[in-house]
Amino acid sequence: MNPNAKTTMMPVAASQYFQHAGHNVVYVDGSGHLTGALTDTSTTKVFGTAIIPKGRGNTTNTSDSYWMSSATAAADWVPVIKAEDDYEFLFISNGTPAVGDIASDCDLVNVNSATAKTIAIATSTNDDFIIQGLGVDFNSKATTADVVVKFNTAEIQADT
Repeated sequence: MNPNAKTTMMPVAASQYFQHAGHNVVYVDGSGHLTGALTDTSTTKVFGTAIIPKGRGNTTNTSDSYWMSSATAAADWVPVIKAEDDYEFLFISNGTPAVGDIASDCDLVNVNSATAKTIAIATSTNDDFIIQGLGVDFNSKATTADVVVKFNTAEIQADT
C-alpha cells in the first residue's frame, strides 16, 4: 500500500517466525530486538511491521511458508516500517470484513509460530489497528478476507 515506505534496519530476536504470505507485526523486546510473539490478548504495544527476506532463514527451518530468524539473537537484521509513520497496510483478516467495519478498532492475531497471522476484525480488546477499508476496494489482487488498516497511534510502542 506504501510504495515508498521508510524503513529502519533492526536486529531480530532469536528463533522468530515470519510468514511470507501475510503481515509480520513486531514489537521491540528489552534487548532491542524485533519480536513477533504478539497475540490479540497481549497488552504489548506494537512497533511496526517487518519486511522479511526470501527463503527460510534459520537452517533448522523446514518450511518454505515462513522465514525464521537465527537461534542467536541479533544474528539477523531486517527492515521494519515503524507504526508511528502512519502508513496503511493491506493485511489478511480472520473473517470477511464489511463496510460497517470501516473506522472500527481491531486487534491482532499474531503468534510466534508457523501459524498464519491475521487481523481480528471483530475483536477490539487492545485496539492495535483502525480499519481504513476493504482490501478489494484498494487492490485488485486482494481477497474478500483482506482489510486495509493503520496502526492505532494509542497502541504504538515508543521508539527504542
